[in-house]
Amino acid sequence: MPRLLPQDVVRRCRQRPLPPVPDGVKLPVPANCQAECVLNVTRILMDHHFRVRQAVKVMVARVPNNTIAWKHLIETTVEKCYKMQVRNAFYLQDVAQNLISSQCIPSSIRFIECTFSIMYRDCPDAYWKHNDDRCRVFVTSLNNCQYLFHRLWDI
Repeated sequence: MPRLLPQDVVRRCRQRPLPPVPDGVKLPVPANCQAECVLNVTRILMDHHFRVRQAVKVMVARVPNNTIAWKHLIETTVEKCYKMQVRNAFYLQDVAQNLISSQCIPSSIRFIECTFSIMYRDCPDAYWKHNDDRCRVFVTSLNNCQYLFHRLWDI
């Protein structure tokens, strides 16, 4: 499976410090900030507006030979995850109650996790190495991991 986001961007965003927060305010979750950083740097997220077409463009550019199977899968996955994790997400109540930080809200990481999970689940057959024993064991382990794919099969 291709790496759908530029690894240099991911690396840089992992190294960035967390934004400062006022006293008494919840600290942001590092993974949320890193995901938001990646979406900002790739211009998927601009001025707090999620850009679906840009997300598709960034991810399609990362797949081997721009294959139609990957392109279609990315388009449908991005749209589905955008609707589920970004457009219909409502965090203001949690922020107001100081349950989560007002900085780096979870929609960015949830979008990325949703996208990668569906891409893994629906990976075009041509890209699975079915004959590779290591791959088969790895796939079986991932499929049996309740934490990783807790709700994925319902999506």
